[in-house]
Amino acid sequence: MTTEGAKKRYLQVTPSGAYYATVNSQPDDARALLLQLMSSEIPIEHSLDIFAELADLDRELADALFKRLLARRFLALVKEPIAPRQGSLESTLSDILLTLSATEKVVLGDDQGFCLGSSGFDRDHADALAALAADLISLHQRHHLLLNKELQLMGESWGLLDPVGNSMLGVWIIHIGSQSFAIVIHDQPNLNQHQFVELISALASRYLDQ
Repeated sequence: MTTEGAKKRYLQVTPSGAYYATVNSQPDDARALLLQLMSSEIPIEHSLDIFAELADLDRELADALFKRLLARRFLALVKEPIAPRQGSLESTLSDILLTLSATEKVVLGDDQGFCLGSSGFDRDHADALAALAADLISLHQRHHLLLNKELQLMGESWGLLDPVGNSMLGVWIIHIGSQSFAIVIHDQPNLNQHQFVELISALASRYLDQ
């Protein structure tokens, strides 16, 4: 391996970064940059010039943003990048969704109640849960001023909890550009893994510029 090759590092969005990028629809430089990275069809090598161009910032501001994302562990530098998945959104969802729940029971729906994909639920239940999740998206939009502004609560997740607070069914609302989606997860969620990043990448590739 050449010295140049040994020094190469690639930008890799972490699960925490994917969550932050989609946790609400309020625009900021960090969210825009993370979504752009996740929508890329190829691994992106790190350099300040490339980062500044992607972030649409001057070098000084881009460097400050880069350091902030690293410090918050929203972004990592890796020697061996994980290549973005190829193929249709439908095939990607069939591989990814089941990994997001301890019971492999997951539904992905949009803000109109359309079921984009599911795992572990029969079709009727998946469609019904997607419709329920769309109602929760609308409910949160009506009350976001109280929840996210006045009470300063981060996120737009809702859940059915057992008596000790464990999730029996959770709904995670995510935002990709102007589109909203809901991930309905039965039992224990498994979002702190690269498959969650792959899910957001697949959605960003399809919907970010719409």
